Amino acid sequence: MVRWANAILWLFICVATPLLAQAGNQSDTPGQGHVSDSGPSGKSAAGQTADTVPVAVYPLDLFQDFSAVMAGSRAEPGEGTSQGHIYRHRGQIRMEEPGGHAYFITDLGSGESYGIVRSRCIHDDHPYIRAIPFYIAGKADATVTRTSGGKETVDGHSCLIEEVTVSSPILANAQKMRFWEAEDLHGFPIKIEFVVPGDRGPIIRYKNVVLGAQDATLFVHPSSCRPLPQ
Repeated sequence: MVRWANAILWLFICVATPLLAQAGNQSDTPGQGHVSDSGPSGKSAAGQTADTVPVAVYPLDLFQDFSAVMAGSRAEPGEGTSQGHIYRHRGQIRMEEPGGHAYFITDLGSGESYGIVRSRCIHDDHPYIRAIPFYIAGKADATVTRTSGGKETVDGHSCLIEEVTVSSPILANAQKMRFWEAEDLHGFPIKIEFVVPGDRGPIIRYKNVVLGAQDATLFVHPSSCRPLPQ
């Protein structure tokens, strides 16, 4: 989290500030470079499990291609206020910086990320904070437990509620979350709360969700990227 906070600061001080002075109404254009494409796409209803059944499938892995507006993040307590577009194409996820001047691409397999402003790029081996909860460290070797929690209407969507726990050998503590899965969106969770003992955890909402194939060029980063300054 701190590393990417520094990355954003570095981007804006070293790159974005002089560019924004002349940016006007110009649009972001992704640079040319490498794009990774891993795994088939697929969507199915989440939340249709028996009460407290360990399953191999992490609910968010069911949604391989979509776009949405993400409100809040793992780094913000309670209902977050930051908003930015988020796109997923199979093993890649693209997140717009809430100010709209930069974007980040995280590989959901390796966790490595690229931060881009115009054609300038930095690279790091860690995920950008807004990739969570689609990226969870050690998820490949994790045990996922899903427990039914009733129904509730959120933002006009009838939702099934699930308690989702991810336990991994590399996680000091299991990651517990509460999902509100919209029935009219094939179970896509439009609200996710991180369960924190004795406190209200961060809440992320996904709005304007569109399921379906994404433009692969959105996930292209420049071929030459500077390492994130330490």
